Amino acid sequence: MITRAATHAVLAFAMAGAVGVVAPIASAETGYRYWSYWNATDESTDGTWTYATEGSGTRVPVDGSVEGWRFGIAGEESRIQPSIPADFESICAQQDEVEGSKRVAVVIDPGASSQAPDGESPGAIRTECVVADENATGFQVLAQVVDVRTDAGFVCGLDGYPAAECAPLVEIDEASQAAGSDEGTASTEASAATGQLNDRSAGSDDSGAPAVGTPLVSAVAISLLALVGFGIWRRRRHSPSSRSSQSSQSSQSTGSA
Repeated sequence: MITRAATHAVLAFAMAGAVGVVAPIASAETGYRYWSYWNATDESTDGTWTYATEGSGTRVPVDGSVEGWRFGIAGEESRIQPSIPADFESICAQQDEVEGSKRVAVVIDPGASSQAPDGESPGAIRTECVVADENATGFQVLAQVVDVRTDAGFVCGLDGYPAAECAPLVEIDEASQAAGSDEGTASTEASAATGQLNDRSAGSDDSGAPAVGTPLVSAVAISLLALVGFGIWRRRRHSPSSRSSQSSQSSQSTGSA
């Protein structure tokens, strides 16, 4: 049986967690620095990128698709889509169709030096035409091109860049804003945090794709925990047994007086 002290402890823990999540929300002056995930298909004749609405671990690009990864800072004022067009024809011009496989163009853009972690420098933009299994996910296609470092389902580093960090909340200075001011559709940190994640359950599957892990998911989970804890506390506070106990304690106090 859950004691009142234990219930209060659970509630206090949940509320403390909820406060911890509220604090680091990105604003106009802050954003998350990470690898964002972008897509385009052979229907995008103008080379336009679309911010990924499905994680790379579950998205299955078709033949003729273009997969884009861009490192940078995403906040209310940041735009960090790949800085070159999503042009399948030019990237895969030398690759013929392969029966039973698909061709996917991959663009990896390390971003601007003004948005790089301290002591690190972004490399050059890289493009690759990948021939992959028809059922390969975006994550599996990416892994054919670079070494991928993940943490809790988040793609943190590609070929060692960045070396150690994973989507930290950072301040956006004027130089960083200028680096992304003319590069397409803006993304808030909430959509950015979910864009490059996959939608699998916790842990890794046989494909090697990472599991879900995002500040947004954590915030929702902790908020639900807080609500559950509050509900338990309120129910026990207004339960008949609680009122009876309070009444008994009151009578004893009166009798002692």
